[in-house]
Amino acid sequence: MYYLYFVLFISFILLNLKISSKISTNNFSEIIITGFIIYACSLTVTGYFLSFFNFWHSPFLWSILPFFSTYSIYLFFKNFEFIENRKSTFKLFGRNIQKIDEEVKASSQFQKRLFQLLFIFLIILFLSLIIGFFVNSPNEWDSMTGHLNRILYFIQNGNTKFFIGTNWNIDTYPKSFPNHQVYPFLMTHKNEMWFKFHNLSSYIISGFSFYGIMKRLNYDFKTRLITACFYLFIPIAIIQSTTTDTDIVLASYLSVLIYFIISYFDQFEKRYILLSALTFSIALAHKITFLFTFPSLLLLLVFLFFKKRNEKPLRNIRYIISSFIICFILIVLPCGYLSNILHYRHPIGPKIALEHQSIERARTFDNLLEQGSRNLLRYSSDLLNLDGLRNIESIEKINSTFKKPFEAIDKKLNLRLESEKDFTIIPFSFNRKPIFFNGTPIMGIMVIFYLCSILFVFFEPNKNRKQISLFLLGCFIIHFLILSFTAAYDPWKGRYMQSSFVFLLPIGGILIEKILYQKKLLIQIISFVFFLLVGFSGIITALLHNRALLVPYKGQKTIFQQSRIEKLTISRPDIKTAYQNFDIIVPNDAVVAIATINDDYEYPLWGKSFSRKLIPINPFGLGLQPIPKECNYLFFTSQLIKPIKGDIDLSKMKYPHSENIIVPGENYYLRKLK
Repeated sequence: MYYLYFVLFISFILLNLKISSKISTNNFSEIIITGFIIYACSLTVTGYFLSFFNFWHSPFLWSILPFFSTYSIYLFFKNFEFIENRKSTFKLFGRNIQKIDEEVKASSQFQKRLFQLLFIFLIILFLSLIIGFFVNSPNEWDSMTGHLNRILYFIQNGNTKFFIGTNWNIDTYPKSFPNHQVYPFLMTHKNEMWFKFHNLSSYIISGFSFYGIMKRLNYDFKTRLITACFYLFIPIAIIQSTTTDTDIVLASYLSVLIYFIISYFDQFEKRYILLSALTFSIALAHKITFLFTFPSLLLLLVFLFFKKRNEKPLRNIRYIISSFIICFILIVLPCGYLSNILHYRHPIGPKIALEHQSIERARTFDNLLEQGSRNLLRYSSDLLNLDGLRNIESIEKINSTFKKPFEAIDKKLNLRLESEKDFTIIPFSFNRKPIFFNGTPIMGIMVIFYLCSILFVFFEPNKNRKQISLFLLGCFIIHFLILSFTAAYDPWKGRYMQSSFVFLLPIGGILIEKILYQKKLLIQIISFVFFLLVGFSGIITALLHNRALLVPYKGQKTIFQQSRIEKLTISRPDIKTAYQNFDIIVPNDAVVAIATINDDYEYPLWGKSFSRKLIPINPFGLGLQPIPKECNYLFFTSQLIKPIKGDIDLSKMKYPHSENIIVPGENYYLRKLK
């Protein structure tokens, strides 16, 4: 039966591509990204439906109902006469492969060497990511306390309705993305590796989106292909492609949305209005930080509107309004924002969440301006680093050079960027710790490429290309400013900048085009060396990431040498022994009362087969509750419950605190109740 589920899973993906090929133009990249949006939309609506009827946990229903959701989307497009006879996706794929081969063969020797180098690095990179996907367990902090943990509670409860878990993220984060994560998980017999499927898909889809955007901006085939591939070498995108972090998915939705928006103003076809509405709603239901992109999107829309004002861009205004309203009602309203307003009087969640990581932490507007200005310099300093290559110690000399201008500004203006801790979650340091530049690298050497691209924009002779590039640069700056001023500084926040990069990446086409058709030997050599460094940075990022180490490095175990518990607790090795002992002692079918605090990992407690039942007795904001009678065991921290005689101290081997443990674990105990 489980093999049948997997077959249905693959069939569902192919169905979405089939429907997409009927909705889209004869454009392979558009078919792929449209299929991705239909897939996400179908799973979102299906999840809402199953949750309402308390069948969210049923693999049988999950294997069937998404087909009906996708077919309903097909009928909707068909009724609006968007369906035309199209070529098959596989034929278009083959034609594109053939086109790449023909273009490379017809290229100059210099261009051939660049393509060969790029393709070799891409093959190595994708092999590394696929290995990491299937071998490494999800192990991000948010996943262990919130994102994945909440999915297992939802499966246990049969729905995604309001549930007060230990961590406030369980209750307050939107309920859309869990639908995308649980589907492949259930279709693969609860294989936790498949929780990461939507992230890996988003990584690939973003590449297709940038290719499509570059095509709409009238770049030639070689330029748009290399520009799209360059995205795949951005360190933070590489890292998040095989994790369960949510930021790469949001950036992917944004890149798809920009493609559909530009396509509408290019052709004024109604299909792009509906697809934009679907993508917009899915992104907003995915994460509230999508709001940060609104000003940038507005700027882009204003530019495109005035550029095409003679072609009556508002000719379909009624359809635009109705499409966005319908999609908002079907996708955004059920995602949980209304539930948060009902329980916490705010769409984001409780007051403590707002004070921790939102604008409320600044307290006053004057302080927000002061601290936000500091954050702008802090994030700029973090961004201008060779992340990825920083795993090589000699690169630190270059990074120290990058820091000097910021240190000079800090000293000259007495900004106290390091000593001022107001409006920071973790204090800023010019000497960024390895746990940050390795754990959450940002752009790496690509930042040099895009700085050069920005410089070339101002000297671009093509007026139309220069205009759109300048406005995209403005969109990037606005989004970067919003990140600095709307929340406290956090060195992990490089992951949020992925949405900023979506506006920046198309600008790179200007420089790529100049590199490809360069005749001067010296510049060709410099370009070849830079491509070499870009590829090398991507490979090093994938191989030496400390949460997914593929090769031996500084005495650390690789993911092939680690047990599942070691992988899950890689960021908090101080709790490894306690969780290993828990897994040995507690049966897989046990009912366990969980008395933990907000920062504690709960995901490992479910066990490898996810067959234990967990009942949190310290729900967020409610305090310690009585132990239910059905429980066989009590897992608790001494911070909440005082150990008594007979309790098992799970943390017998203490792990000394180090800078690699940001939030130390508690002292954990186990009590047998029956």
